Amino acid sequence: MKTKIYQFTLLLFSFLMFSCVSEVSLSADNTIQSFTITKENIKKEFTISANSISGKVESTFELTDVSVAILIPKGAKISPDPATIKSINGPLVFAVTAENGEIKNYTVDISREPSTDNFILELNIKTPNLSLSGAINKETGFITKRIPENNDLKNLNVEVKFSKYATITPDPKTIKDYSSPVNFTVKSESGVEKVYQVKLEYMDMYKIRSCTEANAWKWFGGDSRNNAPDILAYDRNVGTGQVVIVDKNLVPSTFSIHLREGFTYYDEKLRYNKPVTLKLIVKDSNLNIIGATTTEVSGDFNGGFIPFDVQKLNLYLEANKAYSFYWYLIDGEKLGIYAGSSANNNAGDGFCFNSSYSGESRISKKNSLEDSSVWFNHDWHFNIQLEGKE
Repeated sequence: MKTKIYQFTLLLFSFLMFSCVSEVSLSADNTIQSFTITKENIKKEFTISANSISGKVESTFELTDVSVAILIPKGAKISPDPATIKSINGPLVFAVTAENGEIKNYTVDISREPSTDNFILELNIKTPNLSLSGAINKETGFITKRIPENNDLKNLNVEVKFSKYATITPDPKTIKDYSSPVNFTVKSESGVEKVYQVKLEYMDMYKIRSCTEANAWKWFGGDSRNNAPDILAYDRNVGTGQVVIVDKNLVPSTFSIHLREGFTYYDEKLRYNKPVTLKLIVKDSNLNIIGATTTEVSGDFNGGFIPFDVQKLNLYLEANKAYSFYWYLIDGEKLGIYAGSSANNNAGDGFCFNSSYSGESRISKKNSLEDSSVWFNHDWHFNIQLEGKE
């Protein structure tokens, strides 16, 4: 009886063991269910065939700094880990191992379409004082620029930037002579060629702009008055400024300011009759100083334009940008002499009607007209004259 019971128990245990093994049978699924590449929030999904994944992305979709995501069955494993793939520059092989150990290899062959871009994007001329950019006509392929005459067209340092993946001939680094037009051929990654012609010329066209209409005069220089309200004698110095905007690039040679009369002491209107020195400060559109110079005014000066030689400053005024010119009498506080800055207080448009400045320093306040904080906007348009070449 005991033997029969033992045999029955053994059969029952064997049956239960067989049932458990059947219930935990391992999966043989080793397929890739989806394959995507993401770059900067742009996701690309690719079709999966029997054991390969292939496709192309647009030429603008770089296959670097990407994230690869692969979906496989639960319980399966994949090698290499897709998270370690950051760039695709050739075929890849992924091995998917099912739960039961069966392995399936997938060959991934994804590439970027060849770029058709064959553009010159920038042409920059490097000079000792400036970096100038050529004007590029994408339709005609002509690249032009007028450069200051103090540069040698036969020995220029020119930098050319062109489309990524494209090639250019001849190598711009080997070309120094631009005294005659130079042709460059840009060939896209896909093999399409485009010819560009670079033509550089000197800025040799003389121009003069003059603002002469005057109906108002601003105090300019020092102040010798003993009875002026809130002003000590021989304490203050008043300067003038004007914004300059040109419609074409200009290399200025002379900047002139206009005073109504010669320098005088206010009391008894005594003429100074001695030479004085004026200073000019030039600032760019960000109000950074780009040049400064002085000029001497004769003791015989009796009013009119006073020129500053700015050619030695190697200034280059870009079209449609605002430049600020400030001028004042050196030692105006101590000299105590003044004149009138000629101006037009009417409204108008164009070169002569840009905004202006006035500045006032005080010995008692320990400041000077070199300090930007003493200058403020003014409503008038001061008479100036600008000469140069474009």
